[in-house]
Amino acid sequence: MYKTKLHIVELESGDFHTLVKGHVAGKTIRIVLDTGASHSCMDTAYAQALLPQLQTQLHDGVTAGIGGDDFEVRIADVPEFKLGHFYLPMYENMALLDFSYINQAYLRLKQKPIQMILGNDFFVAHKAIIDYQQNILFFDK
Repeated sequence: MYKTKLHIVELESGDFHTLVKGHVAGKTIRIVLDTGASHSCMDTAYAQALLPQLQTQLHDGVTAGIGGDDFEVRIADVPEFKLGHFYLPMYENMALLDFSYINQAYLRLKQKPIQMILGNDFFVAHKAIIDYQQNILFFDK
């Protein structure tokens, strides 16, 4: 069983996001836990700046999100993903999306930008448990 510490951020009065710190290719990233997201995703601009050789392909499946369904999704295999002591040499089929609208909102709320959203693909595959009392994310390999 793996675990990592949660950080609860109050964006506005009564509005919270749950974050963890992770690493991609040795760089620390801020990750939002989103149990409503069907698939984990990473900011396209951040991924391309961090990993300029990253090979991507256009995702042609159904895409929809809280902002609607008019956005481009690319897919890539992202190397060296770490969450606490958990390590994936390759996070396969990571969705890449434009996070600019998310990070503009974060900046307006005086928060640091995020680089990734951890979604249900991860939570289900790794039998994750979010413990808000202890502020810990527990999960299996």
